[in-house]
Formats: sequence, structure tokens, C-alpha cells
Amino acid sequence: MVTSPPAADAGRPKLRADAERNRLRILEAARELFAERGLDVTLDDVASHAGVGVGTVYRRFANRDELIVGVLTEHLARVAEAARGALDSPDPWQAVVDLLTLMASSMATDRGLAAVIMQIDHSHPDIEATKAVLTTQLTQVYERAKAAGVLRPELASTDFFGVLTMLAAIGEKTEPIVPGAWQRYLELILDGIRADGRVEFTVPALTDDQIREIQRRKKSQR
Repeated sequence: MVTSPPAADAGRPKLRADAERNRLRILEAARELFAERGLDVTLDDVASHAGVGVGTVYRRFANRDELIVGVLTEHLARVAEAARGALDSPDPWQAVVDLLTLMASSMATDRGLAAVIMQIDHSHPDIEATKAVLTTQLTQVYERAKAAGVLRPELASTDFFGVLTMLAAIGEKTEPIVPGAWQRYLELILDGIRADGRVEFTVPALTDDQIREIQRRKKSQR
């Protein structure tokens, strides 16, 4: 089990309790505004929504791009922490279910977060560092479930990129009209990745390089 701290803390000095509260308040306000207006908001807008001074925002984030990175980095760090906790679960399959449910729910119900995930440059060093920690945790959850015989043996860890992409797409389309509909499709996917799955794969799993290229192209097309 990995015991390193979440990557959101890497390279960032430890903040006083009040400063950390302000940072989290700013990130939450930004997510709410991103959900309402998309990413085209100003730091002044965020400061007003968070109930803090503009100077407080600028001390933490020099510009909007840094704020967007901060929103995603904080989310990924929280998911990594949840994945670390899932390794303590006595049930390897339930750990997989809980993590996929958490990630799918976040993308479906938090439109600000979804906007960030879909439009941000994932090659930013802070995001890559946090994702590296998250990937380590997710891989350990996946490997433990696979070793326990509850996941299909031919399932690759990179398949979860496709799973989450599908869930994000269905959540985006259905959540405003039928809240929670994404759960049905998560259940379908979970049924498909269990060890007793009956459909044979005819296409190989994506590689890490292919996933990076997909994200790069999506970013360049905006």
C-alpha cells in the first residue's frame, strides 16, 4: 500500500489552517461558477462568489488557468485518497464498485468539474504529478481485485479510461433531465468487467501513449 501524501501537496508549502480554508473555498466557488457559466469566468467573479477579497485569490492563483488546474488537481488528490482508503476494504470487488461510483458520480453531478476535465490541458505538471499518484492507487485496487479473481483476467488498467469516458458522456447528456440515470450504465459496465463476463474482447486495450494522444488532440481541437 502506498503511503505517500496526495500529489496536491507536492511542491506546495503547507498553508495555515485559515489560508487552507480560503484556498478550498476559492476552489469550490470556482467549480460552482464553472458549472453555471463554463470556464469563462474571472478571478474577480470567483472572489465575489467565494466571499473573499480579490487579493486572497491572486495570492493563491496568479490567473484563471492556474485556478482551473487547481480545481482538477484538488479533485484528483481527493480521489487518490479515496482509492488509498479502498485498499483497506476487505472486499476487493466492492472497492472497485465504490471507486467507479465515486468517479462517475463526480463527473455526472458536478458540471463544473466535468467542464474542467473535458477542456483542460492534462499535460500540466501539477496534474500529471497528481494523476501519477492516483494511477498508482487505482492500479493497486485493480490488481488486488484481479488477483482475487473478481475482475476479468483480460481487463487492462487502461480500460478504466474508456469506462470513465463513457460514464462522463452519459452523465453529461442525462443528468440535467434524468438525475442519476448514469447509475444504470455504471451497473451495466460493472456487470461487464466482472470475472464471469461472457463477451470476449475483440479489440486490444488502449495504451498509455494512445490515451495521452487522445487527450492532446481533444485539447487542440477546441
